[in-house]
Amino acid sequence: MTDNQQKANVFNNYFASVGIRDNNVVPTCCDVPLCTILDSIVIDPANVVSSINKLKGNCSCGPDGLPPILFKRLKYAISYPLGLLYNQLISDGYVPSEWLTAHIVPVYKKGNASDVTNYRPISLTCVLSKNLERIVVGCIVDHLHYNNILHPAQHGFLKSRSTCTNLLESFNDWSITVQL
Repeated sequence: MTDNQQKANVFNNYFASVGIRDNNVVPTCCDVPLCTILDSIVIDPANVVSSINKLKGNCSCGPDGLPPILFKRLKYAISYPLGLLYNQLISDGYVPSEWLTAHIVPVYKKGNASDVTNYRPISLTCVLSKNLERIVVGCIVDHLHYNNILHPAQHGFLKSRSTCTNLLESFNDWSITVQL
């Protein structure tokens, strides 16, 4: 297959077929007494610099064409104006439409390179959007930790926890159970 449009369509069809659709079921949650309420998020330049520091400088550009290395090199000069921009966007409840788009790129894993099942999709998003998301997620996770809302079995998307720590904990629990 040599036509780029054909290749894109094959990847698109495959990636769309392996995705999982939301079942629209919201899990029930018990009432948890809260110490604090997260009713607003205020972003300061230090938050912006911290978020930019976590960027990988060698990553590709998103739909806006701005590379992460640009932000890393200008972080101190742009942290104050970005903080103002982010606070205004949060205040207005607005997200620029370009921040809602992504370029989906196939990344080869292993095996036969002509087989689309040997690729995984990655989503290239705008760096500005990625930074804001990282800051907001940090605020939400801090709030969840402070109020002791997260279940101890939660491993995904938390510092010092991963699928590996989840498997190790499960293996430990199974080993204890088998020994009894």
